[in-house]
Amino acid sequence: MLSVSNLLCDHQAGNETLRYGHTGVRSAESADGVPRPVVVWAVTKACNLRCVHCYASADANAAPGELTHEEGRTLLEDLRQFDVPAVLFSGGEPLARPDVLELMAYGQSLGLNCTLSTNGVLIDDAMADRLADLGLRYVGISLDGMRVTHDKLRGMRGAFDASLAAIDRCRARGLRVGVRFTVHALNADQLEPLFKLCRAHDVQRLCIYHLAYAGRGGKMQKVDLTRRQTRKVVDRIFALTRRFHHEGCPLEVLTVSNHADAAYLVMQLEHENPIMAERVRRRLEGTGGNRSGCNIASIDPVGQVHYDQFSWHYNCGNVRDKPFSRIWTDADDARLAALRDRRPHLPARCRGCRFLELCNGNLRTRAEAATGDWLGMDPNCYLDDREVGCLSKAV
Repeated sequence: MLSVSNLLCDHQAGNETLRYGHTGVRSAESADGVPRPVVVWAVTKACNLRCVHCYASADANAAPGELTHEEGRTLLEDLRQFDVPAVLFSGGEPLARPDVLELMAYGQSLGLNCTLSTNGVLIDDAMADRLADLGLRYVGISLDGMRVTHDKLRGMRGAFDASLAAIDRCRARGLRVGVRFTVHALNADQLEPLFKLCRAHDVQRLCIYHLAYAGRGGKMQKVDLTRRQTRKVVDRIFALTRRFHHEGCPLEVLTVSNHADAAYLVMQLEHENPIMAERVRRRLEGTGGNRSGCNIASIDPVGQVHYDQFSWHYNCGNVRDKPFSRIWTDADDARLAALRDRRPHLPARCRGCRFLELCNGNLRTRAEAATGDWLGMDPNCYLDDREVGCLSKAV
């Protein structure tokens, strides 16, 4: 994640130590040197919507053999003992799982930092009360644009109004709320209205995801942004963030799943304010760039472990066979091991890039979907050879 609001506007969200500490042992790893990941646990494949870009390819049905309640409790106990910084309950639609509130409550009782990622449609007043009673620190609610666009992309008329009502219900109960927005050619014109919506509804965070070619999202490559379009969208995100903060709106703004954004931000600051550019670059080097397989992990509904939430096509192990902590610590899987020291394996253009410390080769799932090689070039790097200081051609 790139915290645009922190780097451009010095907005403090309280998570800066964790965000910029991945390359330091103390904040990102324990004394054993093993990175502790934020774990995205998809508790079910079932979903009440059918979003066109869903990386989980979720539908109305739970997956056969989903982790039982007791297996879920055992998983949470292991994650607590492993000292992961946070567990994000996801799906599918997590609230479609009947016992998800009990699982979140148990995680909270263990001392885990539990958050929820939801489409919001199932959050009525009673559900909002229960979420507030759990003491959740954060609820992320997905919006794909304004009403007509959102409902079309989510496959249900009325989905936008239901999600917006969920935002208001959560805020009325003091829950911290973020909007999650995946940008592509079908909704890129919705950025400014979404910023205004966040301000009008007292939303604390706006996460803008670049399209990941995973699940049903793998079929959307034809409507992904071109490199020129991506630059214009990122320029717009930077400008809107600055404008809204200047106008007194303390919205945390993040871009997600394209670490070229970090390089692009530094590159712009090099022209505007070289001193600030160097300060921001040093801070970003602390993130380590893309942290798939290190500080981010995913567990799917049947217990398969993946190196991020977009890599469900590849399994690193199963928590039914071995605890997550052991899978992550042993790193016996070839890909997981390579991700811990990926730079020698990256394409020549990445290895020669002056922004390698900020990007770390970007998103491997998107590279694999586009090229067939999981260690190939991520096509969503929108910087040219001159800008990255690389004379070699992509391989």
